[in-house]
Amino acid sequence: MHKLLLLLFLTSILSAVAIDVYNDSPYTLHAKIYSAKNAELSSMTVISGHSIKWSDSYYDARDYSKGPFRVVFTCPNGDFYGKSSPVGQNATVHAQRTRGPKKCGAHTQPEPHRDYDQLQPHLK
Repeated sequence: MHKLLLLLFLTSILSAVAIDVYNDSPYTLHAKIYSAKNAELSSMTVISGHSIKWSDSYYDARDYSKGPFRVVFTCPNGDFYGKSSPVGQNATVHAQRTRGPKKCGAHTQPEPHRDYDQLQPHLK
C-alpha cells in the first residue's frame, strides 16, 4: 500500500501541465499560449481538424506555469480569430468556442469548391 501511494505521489510530481489546442474551424490557424503573467509560452500552427498538445513539465522547469492560461487564435493573414481565457491546467481549447469574430478575411467560411454548383443534389 505504501509503495502504491509513493508511486502515485511521484507520478503527480513528474507529470506535466498540458493544454490540448483543437482547431475545429475550417481554417488553418496560429495559436499562442500565454501565462497568467502575459508571457508567451508557445506558438504553433494548427491545421483545420487537428489538435496539438502543449505541455510544461513540473520536473523540467523550476518556474513552471501554473495557470490560468490564455490561448489566442489568429488567421494566417494575421487577423484575430478568437481568444479563450482563462484556461485551466489539462484543458482542451476549441477554436470555435473562443470569443472573437471567428473568421479569416471578409468571408466567414472558405470559398466553396469550383464545382460546387454542378454537384448539388437534384430536387424532386
